[in-house]
Amino acid sequence: MASARLALRRVAEPLARPAQCNALRSFTTASTRASAAVAAVQPQHPDPSPFPIPVPSPVRHEAPAPTAKNVLRDAIAATGPRNNWTRDEIAAIYNHPLMDLVHQASLVHRRFHNPSEVQLCTLMNIKTGGCTEDCSYCAQATRYQKGTGLQAKKVETVESVLAAAQAAKANGSTRFCMGAAWRDMRGRKNSLRNIAEMIKGVRDLGMEACVTLGMIDAEQAKELKAAGLTAYNHNVDTSREFYPSVISTRTYDERLQTLGYVRDAGINVCSGGILGLGETTTDRVGLLHTVSTLPSHPESFPVNALVPIKGTPLGDRSPIDFPSMLRTIATARIIMPATIVRIAAGRKTMSEEKQALCFMAGANAIFTGEKMLTTECNGWDEDKEMFDRWGLEPMKSFDKSPPPSTN
Repeated sequence: MASARLALRRVAEPLARPAQCNALRSFTTASTRASAAVAAVQPQHPDPSPFPIPVPSPVRHEAPAPTAKNVLRDAIAATGPRNNWTRDEIAAIYNHPLMDLVHQASLVHRRFHNPSEVQLCTLMNIKTGGCTEDCSYCAQATRYQKGTGLQAKKVETVESVLAAAQAAKANGSTRFCMGAAWRDMRGRKNSLRNIAEMIKGVRDLGMEACVTLGMIDAEQAKELKAAGLTAYNHNVDTSREFYPSVISTRTYDERLQTLGYVRDAGINVCSGGILGLGETTTDRVGLLHTVSTLPSHPESFPVNALVPIKGTPLGDRSPIDFPSMLRTIATARIIMPATIVRIAAGRKTMSEEKQALCFMAGANAIFTGEKMLTTECNGWDEDKEMFDRWGLEPMKSFDKSPPPSTN
């Protein structure tokens, strides 16, 4: 009997051990869960690490730099002039594909001007030669006289100037410009009085009056304003950087100072440049930057193509290529939308089709008549025929027509 009980116990013991293990495992698991629950509500204080872990900085998303296409898009969408252009912005516009640049400029032109109107200006040299400046392109400088053969003359009489203005008006010109080859007006009180009489006479004809007399001071500007002067021309010629290569007897800042006196006197500023002096594309951009960042845009911007004159330092230069002329006009129209853009010297060498492209790109003024200072000029009859062929008409004095309604 005893032996039977012993045998039965040996068989039952292995069967009881798993149950004991399972009970122990269940107890251990429950205890672990309870400890985890308690730990979850207890503040955690991890041991400080001897090596601090850097916290990543928030990612900053920089605004993308404006692209050339965006610069042009914003420029053509403008509703008025702005004078805070950067050189990079102007360069982006200037270097835009030419056909589209002309197209975009024409759209701006139509928003701010009547595209069929072109201002007719006649320029008379009221005092030829004898200038003490050394402008490398100009035949009127005394120092180049031996090579050019140009003879200096005295100031024209008031009567002869007004007779020329009358003839210009009869042929359709609405602005009469008078140029005198002087460095400045110091010590020229009698001449200034005579010029004041010329201005009054031109205004009495119902024409706009413009003069270019070199540098003037604040008081002289006020005298010209009192005489009724409409506009004063004083070109900056080129970029500030290239300017010393062309002229040494007058500084760039002196030119800008004269423009300041003119503007402060309430006279319209007429200021542009000359292409083909040997400048680069960067210099043409610099010229445009100078005039478009003046305190207010010039009322008119003449674009001259160099007419090489034998005997001057630039007498042997090749003419400027037409695409550069067209780009300059189109860019000027876009960045100075309300300004009159004038095709000035050098138009005589352009075909009628090239002139039409310039008008399409935003040019809306020309010089017409017998002569432009010392160089040839397209005649009135020639320009009348061109206007008839292309559907253009003269702009009225003192009053540009508003752009055509889009309604």
